[in-house]
Amino acid sequence: MTVETDVVIVGAGIAGLVVALEAVTAGARATVVESDDQIGGMLRRGRIAGVDIDLGAESFAKRTDAVPRLIADFALPLEVVAPRSGPAHLVSQHGVGLPGARWSRLPLPRRTVIGIPADPLAPDVVAIVGDRAAERAAAEVLDAPVDPTASLADVVEERLGEGLLRDLVDPLCRSIYSQPAAAVPLPRLHPKMWEAFERTGSLLAAAAEVAPNAPGGTAVGGIAGGMWRLADAVARVAAERGAVIRTGTAVGRVDPASGPGVAVTLADGETIRADHVVIATGPRGAANLLGRDSRAIDAGATAPIQPAVRLLTAAVTSDDLSAEPVGSGVIVAPGTCTAAKALTHIDAKWAWAREALPEGTHLVRLSARADDTAGLDSAAAVAREISHLTGTRVDRGDIGEVITTRWRDAVVPAESDSWTATVMDAAARGIHVTGAVAAGTGLASVIPHARALAHELFAVPSVRKES
Repeated sequence: MTVETDVVIVGAGIAGLVVALEAVTAGARATVVESDDQIGGMLRRGRIAGVDIDLGAESFAKRTDAVPRLIADFALPLEVVAPRSGPAHLVSQHGVGLPGARWSRLPLPRRTVIGIPADPLAPDVVAIVGDRAAERAAAEVLDAPVDPTASLADVVEERLGEGLLRDLVDPLCRSIYSQPAAAVPLPRLHPKMWEAFERTGSLLAAAAEVAPNAPGGTAVGGIAGGMWRLADAVARVAAERGAVIRTGTAVGRVDPASGPGVAVTLADGETIRADHVVIATGPRGAANLLGRDSRAIDAGATAPIQPAVRLLTAAVTSDDLSAEPVGSGVIVAPGTCTAAKALTHIDAKWAWAREALPEGTHLVRLSARADDTAGLDSAAAVAREISHLTGTRVDRGDIGEVITTRWRDAVVPAESDSWTATVMDAAARGIHVTGAVAAGTGLASVIPHARALAHELFAVPSVRKES
């Protein structure tokens, strides 16, 4: 059986859903096919302790206005909210810490952008990186070349020094973008910061201009009730306007049609013919559909992309956690001997979660290390890790329900010329790529890219550039 439509969108994560919404709003016919039985992709809903929560992304960076603008443009019934707690903490083998301690646990600096400080000599920066590294950063090398293709690590090390890179910038880059600072350039990570850097010629001046002048956490926002509600609302409006959204539907291949357009063959043998196909999957899925080994995305890779994200969300009964000892959570620096690379105290971070939970119950999320296979494999291990990272006493008996979520195609590798050429060649044949693999990590990048692609394909009137 062959079905005809204007566009087939492979993947019902937020990028694919946004393309579908823009397409049907412009009068096009759109069909979304999703192999999973749920929509949302990384905006996935779960339920624990009687509360609907995020099992994927639980916040968005405010470096662009992409999320609130999408909500406003389509009158989505959602409320953007700010974190309610104090700054997150950084656990590291460096820093002032406590005498004899295995690591330090210190609040993240008040004013930084991906760890680049507005003031390197601020006490909260010095506490983490030390006097020598702070003084080196303050003596920024201003005459170094401005290379947009250089990695964030190269730029920061050359201008601000290795200490700041190691102790602050790289840990935050790994936490926020799931990539080391050596793997990605600043323009891709933070366009607004790059624009300020180009204009001022100084990383410190750019950070002073861009960094929020407020306690940690204000650089991100959330949705009341959870980020999963954003995908749910976009899908609902898209369907109301005529989009067909099919879950549990795997795609076998994407080929040029015998006539004009592109043919999408589903795993059950059904064919959908369309003028355009938009691939909005993870990197492995995108590479496979474009007929490339997943290593094509990263020319320097020696093996296919591996599953790299495992999250454990636990309901915890603990009086000590009620004091919110680490604010919204903990980021763990590379090289620190812990089983988790991050911890989020969900109800400390979001008021809606605190209000929904029973008194004395907390929700804590741990992000396992990519190479961890057994470090967080029991309730006792989860309790031990929460105790280590927060400095509180949490016992095995305090751990209630635990939900483990594995993202097998989530981490986006660095760009490569080979992958860029593959994407450009596919676009010439009516096959387009969006999502994090094309736009970079984070809703602040993914949503504008998806909207711009839809505007290009369906002649949607141009809109002002996200800022």
